[in-house]
Amino acid sequence: MIPLVCCIALAVSLAAPPVLSGGREGKFDSLGQEIVKLVREKFYDPKAAEAWAVAHDHYGAKADGRPSFVRLTRSALEDLKTSHTGYYTRSDPGYYGLLAIFREALGIRSVEYESIGADFTEEGFVRTVFAGSPAEKAGLRRGDRVLKADGREFQPVLSFRGRAGRKVILAVERAAGAPPADLAVTPRRIDPEKEWKEAQEQGSRLIRRDGATLAYVPLFSCAGDPYREALQEAIGGKLREARALVLDFRNGWGGCSPDFLNLFNGAVPALTGIGRDGKEQVFDLQWRGPLYVLINGGTRSGKELVSYALKKHRIATLVGQRTAGAVVGGSCFLLSDRSLLYLAVADSRVDGERLEGVGVAPDVEVEDALPYAGGADPQMEKALEMAVKSAAEPPAAPDR
Repeated sequence: MIPLVCCIALAVSLAAPPVLSGGREGKFDSLGQEIVKLVREKFYDPKAAEAWAVAHDHYGAKADGRPSFVRLTRSALEDLKTSHTGYYTRSDPGYYGLLAIFREALGIRSVEYESIGADFTEEGFVRTVFAGSPAEKAGLRRGDRVLKADGREFQPVLSFRGRAGRKVILAVERAAGAPPADLAVTPRRIDPEKEWKEAQEQGSRLIRRDGATLAYVPLFSCAGDPYREALQEAIGGKLREARALVLDFRNGWGGCSPDFLNLFNGAVPALTGIGRDGKEQVFDLQWRGPLYVLINGGTRSGKELVSYALKKHRIATLVGQRTAGAVVGGSCFLLSDRSLLYLAVADSRVDGERLEGVGVAPDVEVEDALPYAGGADPQMEKALEMAVKSAAEPPAAPDR
């Protein structure tokens, strides 16, 4: 459900509004032609773009309403067979994520929507509960399936629209076929980027297990410097005493830039300041201990770039399942009706290797079991188990 964020910083364009012909059919035909024109002119493979544009010319004329047009558009874009390509309306959570990430280029000052701070699969299963969110406070757990909101079919955006500060009753199925339980949750109106950063900061914590002190950091989004800076601050601050770090790259948005790897560069010196009183203060914002990175099929784009490099240079152990293989450059286009076209506009290579459609394999494969998990997380448990063992080992001697 969550779309891919580009690993390469690319421009976001505002499509010129077309002249709409009269009638519903004419409106959707014109909107479809906007998309056809953009694909023809912007898609990274010119030959494929032209063939697609010819095959789908005036596809929008077949739509008999908005839902029909959305289905036709998404089906047509799937024929391009690439990541970072999709169509989003204001009913999609990904719509607000894209607006937030690309707000500067779009010239948008404020992006907010009503959210409970949870990420859902298309089937309504809770994939992620953000730390400190209304969803966490309400008791929603990973693996729960939300069936209804206030008695109506659950939709991650529409179920909470206009309900900020007011309770919504969720019907939650916690075991297959079991009677649903009612949970009261109070949505809040929030900027997606603020929500992601708060979830990272509040979710970053020390875990004490079997005599070892471990650190865990969830990184739902990596699209921009604030997330890297927050991680660096935590490494040098509240997570400093940890002997091993588990970094969660599963699901959410990519966007990590190559310099994200510098957080794990042991060649950067640690500085010790010594005052007049002889007291020492260490300044060290690098992670130098064992590192475990959780990955899965929702690990995309810039997160894949970083995962690939961490594995290649043996800086981290990757735990989970193969990443999405979604590593091209994407750009956003705001259409005349304010819907969004997300389009792959540049191919990419990572150290000369094309990861699109391939992904990055884990070092330790662990199957997930999301539906009705009751909050359990086998991939994280495996990473913590390995982290405990590595934390018990003496630090490696420095190279000389």
